[in-house]
Amino acid sequence: MDKEYRRPGRPTGDQEALSYLLSRIEQEGHPRPELAVVLGSGLSAAAPDLTAGGELTFSEVPGWPQGEVEGHEGILRYGGWSGTPVLIQLGRLHYYQGLDMNEVSLPVRLIAGLGVRAAFMSNAAGALNPMYDKGQLMLIRDHINLMGVNPLRGERDPNGQPAFLDVCDLYDEKAGDLLMERARLSAWPMEEGALVVVSGPSYETGAELRFMRLIGGDAVSMSLVPEALVAHYLGISVTAVSVLTNVWDLRRPQPISHREVLNIAVQASPVLKEVIKAWLEYNTAQDDE
Repeated sequence: MDKEYRRPGRPTGDQEALSYLLSRIEQEGHPRPELAVVLGSGLSAAAPDLTAGGELTFSEVPGWPQGEVEGHEGILRYGGWSGTPVLIQLGRLHYYQGLDMNEVSLPVRLIAGLGVRAAFMSNAAGALNPMYDKGQLMLIRDHINLMGVNPLRGERDPNGQPAFLDVCDLYDEKAGDLLMERARLSAWPMEEGALVVVSGPSYETGAELRFMRLIGGDAVSMSLVPEALVAHYLGISVTAVSVLTNVWDLRRPQPISHREVLNIAVQASPVLKEVIKAWLEYNTAQDDE
């Protein structure tokens, strides 16, 4: 891990959870993962096929916050992809569940402790950009944090200073360029844009949607950004993609339900799986250079 959290009074559960994961993976004869894939709401079917792997549930990990959300399987899967060890997280933790940011970012700190160098993160989002369609994917090039909280609040760097993190290059530009080029060649329905993140769990009002579009948002969600910030802080390269499960009419927003979000996410999973495979190919090729 390139950096460590320096928050006074931070719970010591991280080390217990990390030790459990390490022993579980190593006892089964698997190497530590170098790449990680996080799949959000309804996106478990996009998980790439791994060789010689194993899995465990979130509930088996000491200190992992409890509380399930429909569409999140709650499974950690590990194995190989073209000779590179990979960890897949099926489901995630959310701020709207009543968790604090320390709890929401626990999985990211654990993958950093395992030695992961690059992560692919995905989630479901509502499109703000009127040019986007339901079922499309959006490569996240930037984000706007409207959650009212930052997961690095209270953290200290090794010199004891606040975690003033430069985020101008948070999302891996080279990996993103590669995926957009592959999208063009493969006719994947993928655009690129800025993700707005809110705390949830309520969906947005018409006035809020218009405001988010006005300030430059192309899609809105309730997740991913806190994890991306912590991953970047800990030295992990981040590539992120949203599945656009609904398109907001900024003049007259229509009702939306979590069930509808999950249904569209499932339908988009086959294309997302191809995107993830392309990302894995790119990152495993880095090992050969």
